[in-house]
Amino acid sequence: MSESKRFDWSVALILFGVLFLGVSDTQLIPPLLPLIARDMNMPAGRAGIIVTCYSLAAAMFALFAGPVSDRIGRKKVLSFGLALFSAASFLTYHVSTYGALLILRTITGLSAGVLSTCSLSLAGDHFPYAQRGRAMGVISMAYFCAFVIGIPLAAFVASRQGWHVVFGILAAMGGLMLALTAMRLPADATRATKSAVPFSYRGLLSHFHRPERMAGVVAAFLTSGGIVGFLTYVGAWLQSERGIGIDRIGLLFMVSGLAAMAASPLSGWLSDHAGKKSVIIWANVALAVLFLVVARIESGIWLVFGIATLSIAASARQAPLHAVTTELVGPEIRGEYIAIRNAASQLGIATMATVSAYAFDSGGFAFVSIAAASVTVLIPFICLWIPEPRQ
Repeated sequence: MSESKRFDWSVALILFGVLFLGVSDTQLIPPLLPLIARDMNMPAGRAGIIVTCYSLAAAMFALFAGPVSDRIGRKKVLSFGLALFSAASFLTYHVSTYGALLILRTITGLSAGVLSTCSLSLAGDHFPYAQRGRAMGVISMAYFCAFVIGIPLAAFVASRQGWHVVFGILAAMGGLMLALTAMRLPADATRATKSAVPFSYRGLLSHFHRPERMAGVVAAFLTSGGIVGFLTYVGAWLQSERGIGIDRIGLLFMVSGLAAMAASPLSGWLSDHAGKKSVIIWANVALAVLFLVVARIESGIWLVFGIATLSIAASARQAPLHAVTTELVGPEIRGEYIAIRNAASQLGIATMATVSAYAFDSGGFAFVSIAAASVTVLIPFICLWIPEPRQ
């Protein structure tokens, strides 16, 4: 593909929509959980098992969907994932028992693993490396847009119409994205799927024997783990130690999310011109410092500014990291590698959430910030093993 061609906005925006759908569905259970537990007449802790089943299904099925997309094409597998997502969400709209809800959320988790893996892999196939930072910047806005728009909207609808309606809306959105995918996304004509490497678990393990690929996996583990470990306890810290109410915390998160949304495409564009690794390195250095600084701000406008700046730094590294890691392998095994990298991200989240829990209980939020900064400052060193291809 010629690197001088015009930027394909339609593909970038469709993949943004697909990822937004998957991320929103992943994050909407926490605000809906009290309503679900009440309707199912059970403790919230037991109802929360649906989150565990969902995440495990997403991580495990991604390891299957990625290699399959290498064999038969991203568009076909992505379309299957959207169809499965829409069907499972539609059935969840009609669900009345906890057992059925658990099964359907597990099935939806399977589809979520497909949406995330195939959207990033397809972007890596379609966009030349010189444009991939901008493309990943547009697509990565989905992470923050879901947090700022999708989750509050779901909570608003559920509080007035019931939590079932949220899943009906997701089913309709899934059908719309399926139609757009079928009509507007290009076929896998630029990739010889017949020459793809046959799937095997030995092939999956082979990625860990290549230093640059292993570095990409470790970077994904540290990137997701550090920020989620920090954010998990921000609300509790602001409420217990800074005396900030829930409403103001929600507003603070919304402002920070909007800042991160704006930074995502800008950082992608910058990385296409200044180099992906340069943006990744300096964004992580800044983020590690901000973790420590923000935890020591008392209150007021400086706290708002600090958390917004921290969100911008966290957002700025996402697009170039996606761009450079999708270039570490050829298109014939890109889905397989992105699946491993996504699984590493989920493992990083689980690990750092556990570490942060112990840190918060033993030393307060200051210890959480030290843990987040410690793993984040390792990422620039990990990047030494990741090559920067020529623009």
